[in-house]
Amino acid sequence: MKWLELSPGFACNLQCPGCYSCSAADRDQMDWPEVLRWLQSARRQGARHLWLSGGEPTLRKDFLSTLRAAKQLGYQRIKVQTNGLLFTYPQFAQKAVDAGMTEVNLLVKSRDPAVHDALMQRPGALALLDQAVAVLGAFPQLRLEGDFLLTQRNFRELPELVTHYAGLGFRHFNIWLFSLADQGDADLRAEVPRLTDAVPYLLKALANAEALGATLVSLNTPHCLIPSNAWRLQFDAAGMGLLVVNPGGHAFMLEQSTFELGTYTGACATCAVRANCHGLRKDYIAVHGDGELRAVTAQEAAGHDARGQTLD
Repeated sequence: MKWLELSPGFACNLQCPGCYSCSAADRDQMDWPEVLRWLQSARRQGARHLWLSGGEPTLRKDFLSTLRAAKQLGYQRIKVQTNGLLFTYPQFAQKAVDAGMTEVNLLVKSRDPAVHDALMQRPGALALLDQAVAVLGAFPQLRLEGDFLLTQRNFRELPELVTHYAGLGFRHFNIWLFSLADQGDADLRAEVPRLTDAVPYLLKALANAEALGATLVSLNTPHCLIPSNAWRLQFDAAGMGLLVVNPGGHAFMLEQSTFELGTYTGACATCAVRANCHGLRKDYIAVHGDGELRAVTAQEAAGHDARGQTLD
């Protein structure tokens, strides 16, 4: 194990469509002793880095205590995955940096305020994000990263988003495909873009990131939909060595997550890189089917590393 991803609670100050992390129920919150036990246990098992997620981790009363404890326990990288709202306050950002935060992973959905704010379900969300980026960018020791959620409304913006945020100092970008797994009663199928439509924009975004000295990975894109010379944008979940811990004691390695484990179809049977591919998510197949999948030939795979990046 190299990483611990700790989600102490699922409470959030946003209500993004399709996201489960908006419940403040008691059962979805760890108490401080449990948080500390997981921090200690993971270090004993060899974890060197902490990824603090949620919900929105900055809302918790023990947020700064968690950062301090992680630093004292010897975690080398302490990443906070956040919507950034509380980091609009410079004093709060300073306290987090002083407590041990070394990296911030910010959720970005569009440069169009109408699109970003609608996907965040909060008027003015983009303006607040811009303010948070400016505050966090004033700390040269912080590593800034971006999480982009591909939806039908924003996937064409991806290259421009990468260029914009890389220009502001972001060093890495994670690309996630909109999921229907936690949509509840809402019908959000129209938000799921077709991957074959999105891939050209993914490839342009990869080129833009690398031209600006940043890296980019796509977490939900089968190898057969991407040219083999661009497989470096694939994500090697198992290689990251990351243990995910959620409220209620739910712990699993990242490669066993429902967001990573996809479905293999008949087209995958003879694929030369099946061992390195996560397949296609079931919720995606329910919308678009599996007709985009095909078997990668040994000739196509020759000389190309199908493992992808480990984010480490």
